[in-house]
Amino acid sequence: MLEKLFVRNYRNTSDPKVRTDYAKVAGVYGIASNLILGALKLAVGLVSNSIGIMADAVNNISDCVSSCLTIVGFSLASKKPDSEHPYGHARYEYLFGFITGLFMLFMGVQFSVESFRKILEPEELTLSAVTFASLAFSVLVKFSQVILYGRFSRLIDSNALKASASDSRNDMLDTLGIMAALVIVAVFDINLDGLIGLLVSIFIIINSIKTIKEQISPLIGIKPTKEDVDRITERIMSYPGVLGIHDLVLHNYGVHNDFVTVHVEMDASRSFLESHAIVDRIETDFRDELGVNITIHMDPVVLDNPRLDRVREQVRSALGKFDPSISFHDMRLIEMPHVTKVVFDCVVPPEKGYTGEQISLYLRKEVRLDFPLSFVVEIDVPFS
Repeated sequence: MLEKLFVRNYRNTSDPKVRTDYAKVAGVYGIASNLILGALKLAVGLVSNSIGIMADAVNNISDCVSSCLTIVGFSLASKKPDSEHPYGHARYEYLFGFITGLFMLFMGVQFSVESFRKILEPEELTLSAVTFASLAFSVLVKFSQVILYGRFSRLIDSNALKASASDSRNDMLDTLGIMAALVIVAVFDINLDGLIGLLVSIFIIINSIKTIKEQISPLIGIKPTKEDVDRITERIMSYPGVLGIHDLVLHNYGVHNDFVTVHVEMDASRSFLESHAIVDRIETDFRDELGVNITIHMDPVVLDNPRLDRVREQVRSALGKFDPSISFHDMRLIEMPHVTKVVFDCVVPPEKGYTGEQISLYLRKEVRLDFPLSFVVEIDVPFS
């Protein structure tokens, strides 16, 4: 109902303005609902003298601040590219998510200190039906946030709203835990308030650290998902004349703001102009149909050289025994007076740490043909 009322063109979720409108609706709903819950719990916490309920109240108020930052972050992220920022401003979404995480961490640490003090010096609690009714109302409101944030995050593919949905779910479980503990307090007259507050504070700290990690990773730069790599690979391989791809690199500057570079293998016997026309069409289609900026380097592949085919199969077999995680490409032969030089690029996972010299020495021992060979191996890092 909210998206239909307040998001114009709500079905076009790839449009930055539509994404911003979704974020604004979610943000305003979060601000209003969390402000109400924060004020209600703060009042109940003060009346009942419960540090656990007050910690939960401050957690809700911090969620209100988080919603404000979400609106500001999405508004800045939707700005168009300019001369100073040609890649756009979409990473503001991650930056403000990171700031939200830091704020939550600060509040969690503050209340953990206060809760520890309450454990050492417990104070009398005043519980009533209003206390439990207020907490039950909070659970229902938090459940509505989980539904709204979760749906909107899926529609616009937003890590920030996904984190908000997760945070609201955790808050709902947190409040249910407080209710259960206060029932124990009321029935058995055991003062667990300081412990409740400490558990709530630890809960806030853990979730804030998780939020910080989720938001900082795309700012640093992360490996693209398998789905993204498969989608790009399948689309490029669908064009006639494309034999294979390698060295795929995907840079992300925010949601729906991807820049791709890739090497595309083409038959060396095909004319340069014909191959170039195919590459041009791929780049144009990606930009116009997928909104992806792609730059392609064309690699010629020799298909009618029996000697090269023999060497390629021998090298493939030897590397499979050495380490199946290694692949290679761009193999070519350079005929020398007394030896055939085999030159190619080897893709080695960073954690393996193999050098080109190590692989060359191994292949000299393992690859045996009826003509002498030497190997020149360049190491590539897999970025995807």
